[in-house]
Amino acid sequence: MVNEESLEILELEIAMMVRALRSRTVDLDEAQELNRASYLILLLISRNGPMGVKSIAEKLHLDISTVSRQAAGLLTEELLEKKQSRTDRRSYIYDINDKGWDVIAHTRKNRKQRFSKMIDKWEDEDIDEFARLLQKFNNLMN
Repeated sequence: MVNEESLEILELEIAMMVRALRSRTVDLDEAQELNRASYLILLLISRNGPMGVKSIAEKLHLDISTVSRQAAGLLTEELLEKKQSRTDRRSYIYDINDKGWDVIAHTRKNRKQRFSKMIDKWEDEDIDEFARLLQKFNNLMN
């Protein structure tokens, strides 16, 4: 049985974290080359290899039309390549090109610096535990 008080604290803290991240991200996204949605698509492909729209949509909990529109923007910015699927010649997959890899590296470096500043007083063990628990929590939503 889940402790009711702990559950209330967890719910409040997650809501506060989401709010804080959204308010910070709005300002930061304007200064970055990538918006949040584009960054997530690139990160997903960088971790999983070339992917089709349907797979991306499922992983990001988005509809296919939204992912198609975002992928089209990444194609226009020349950060992705669209290739015919080897398994189904009627469909396409997206893969990251050299320019896309450069943008990922740059964006990731900036994001890691921001997060590092937020938790610079934490012990390494606390950071590892927070990352582990957050990953465990996020996996529940997949």
